[in-house]
Amino acid sequence: MQDYQVLIVGAGFAGSEAAYRLAQRGVRVGLLTQSLDSVMMPFLPPMPPFPEGSLLAQAYDPADPRLWAFHARAKYLLENQPNLHLFQATATELLLEGKRVVGVGTWEGPPARAFHVVLAVGSFLGARLRMGEVEEEAGRLSEASYPDLFLHLQALGFRFLKREREVPQTPGTPGYTVSYHAFHPEEWEETTFRLTRLEGLYAVGLCVREGEYALMSQEGLRLAEHLLHELG
Repeated sequence: MQDYQVLIVGAGFAGSEAAYRLAQRGVRVGLLTQSLDSVMMPFLPPMPPFPEGSLLAQAYDPADPRLWAFHARAKYLLENQPNLHLFQATATELLLEGKRVVGVGTWEGPPARAFHVVLAVGSFLGARLRMGEVEEEAGRLSEASYPDLFLHLQALGFRFLKREREVPQTPGTPGYTVSYHAFHPEEWEETTFRLTRLEGLYAVGLCVREGEYALMSQEGLRLAEHLLHELG
C-alpha cells in the first residue's frame, strides 16, 4: 500500500469527515475501512442542523432519507475526492519506529504507512453485540470488531473505559446493544486529539467521546483543522 500524509482508520462520521476536509485542502489521505458497504452508514436517518460545508451536509437529502441512499451519496463523494484513497482492509497493529507511529499493519498483509495516523474506530474496540440471547464479537450488526488491534493497543499499555450503546429497533433492523471500549480520558488530549502515549497518533469519534452524527462530524472537521496546522 502507498504512503500517506495522514492515514485514518475507520470510515464512520468522524473519520470520513476529517478525511474529506483534509483531502479538499490538498493533503494526501488514506481512509481505511473494514467494509466499503458501511462507509458513513447511519443507524438512524441523520437530522439537521449539520456543520456548514461538511460532508454530512452534502450527503444529506431531505427528499430521500433512506439510510442506504445517504451512505451511497457519502461514499460517492469520498471516492471522487482528489487526494483521498478509500480502501478496504482490517487494521491489526500500529507500526512503530521507536515511540513514533508510522502506519498500521493489516490482516490482509500489506501495511499502510503515514506521517500521522488517526484511530476513528468507533464502537469496534473489544466490542460485543447482544441481541436478545445472542451475543457476538461485533461493533454493529453484522460487522466484526477489531480484536487484534484492541489486544495490540492493550499490550502497548493503553487504558480503556467500557461503554455501552443501545441501538433502537427500526422497521428494517432489530434493536440491539453494543458494549465496547473507549480510550481512557487520560490517554487523549481533547484540544489536539493526540493519544499522548505515542508520537504521531490521534483519535476521534466514539472511541474517545460519545455523541451523535452532527457532533462526530464537527469533531472530524476540528481534527482536520488541527492536522492542517501540524502539517504546516
